[in-house]
Amino acid sequence: MIPQPPPGQGPIDPRGAFAPPPPPPPTGGMPPGMQPPGRPPQGPPPPGMYPPPQQMMMPPMPPPMYYPPPPRERSFARAIFMTLATSIFGLSIAINAYILLFTGLMSGGGRTGATQNTIVSGDETQTVAVIRLNGVIMGEQAEKFRRHIGLAAHNADVKALVIEVDSPGGSVTASDEIYQCILDFKNHKPGVKVVVAQGSLAASGGYYVSCAADHVIAQPTTITGNIGVLLPRYNFHKLAEKWGIEEQTTVSSGATFKNSGSMLQPETAADKQYWQGLADEMFDRFKQIVKDGRGTKLVGSIDEIANGKAYTASEAKKLGLIDDIGYASDAYDKAAALAGLTNKHVVRYQDPPSFLDVFAAESKLGGMKGAAGGVQINGVNVNVDAALLHEVTTPRLMYLWRGE
Repeated sequence: MIPQPPPGQGPIDPRGAFAPPPPPPPTGGMPPGMQPPGRPPQGPPPPGMYPPPQQMMMPPMPPPMYYPPPPRERSFARAIFMTLATSIFGLSIAINAYILLFTGLMSGGGRTGATQNTIVSGDETQTVAVIRLNGVIMGEQAEKFRRHIGLAAHNADVKALVIEVDSPGGSVTASDEIYQCILDFKNHKPGVKVVVAQGSLAASGGYYVSCAADHVIAQPTTITGNIGVLLPRYNFHKLAEKWGIEEQTTVSSGATFKNSGSMLQPETAADKQYWQGLADEMFDRFKQIVKDGRGTKLVGSIDEIANGKAYTASEAKKLGLIDDIGYASDAYDKAAALAGLTNKHVVRYQDPPSFLDVFAAESKLGGMKGAAGGVQINGVNVNVDAALLHEVTTPRLMYLWRGE
């Protein structure tokens, strides 16, 4: 049965009687056909108003355009930093390569790292080895000399040894160690002669080690001799009293001379006799070394010669302290003659310089004003060396010439 419309309403189309109701308008919208003039209808169109499906398909969207990012600007600071970093890295590689080269590949003599520089080419089975002893003789020089003479002692081709001495002397102990090294070499290689070639200076400890040689040659301008002992000490007790400074050093009971030589205490007669005895005993040893080394070559009494004087080469020869006057080349020839060599091959043992040696040498060329460890005295920068202060304040027996 078809429903009838209510009174006042037209007939109902049966085709839309059972159609679903139209969708509600959007929120805030108005029913179709109720929009104000000039405004397009809102909401979906009524039934039968949809376009065909082929008309509803949207054309394909073009692919998005790719725009590359702008190039990054390299800052000047970044470039400088990268350059420095690369340079430091390269320098580090070079330094490590240098250390490996000279401590590993070139250290044929074990840990010595010493090299042989040929001075005169000849028959290598008739080698004359040359070792230098330069500068103030202290523990470091003694250790270096021991290493070099050890190489010569274990080289079967070495038939003679020349020691080039250019030194004002140094500590008693280091000088005696080098002297003993030469005697040990002669005992290890009996028949091998040792010649000393004195340079500009071979005084005190420098002459002490020369006494172990079989022959001593000095240059015409050499200063040598200076047989004696120094025991440098300084006393500031009067200055301390003036400034109200008192020493409070505690000494163990019974050790009467433990603090003897303190620079802040007045010296007693017993202290002076004590220190004099130490110097005299080392002096007696020095004179005995000269007598043992020079023997009957000495002209006159050892007590007259060993008066602390430094002698010229001509004076030293007259006293029998040296054998000849000449140069290093004369010492090479003399050593070869003593060994009976007909075609000498002369080599010198020496250590290659390290980077630290080079840097140390450069740093000693001049100090920077106001550098660390320095003080200003009347506008002049004075560097305070802790090692030097230790040397000044510590008494030490020295075979050392103070002429320069």
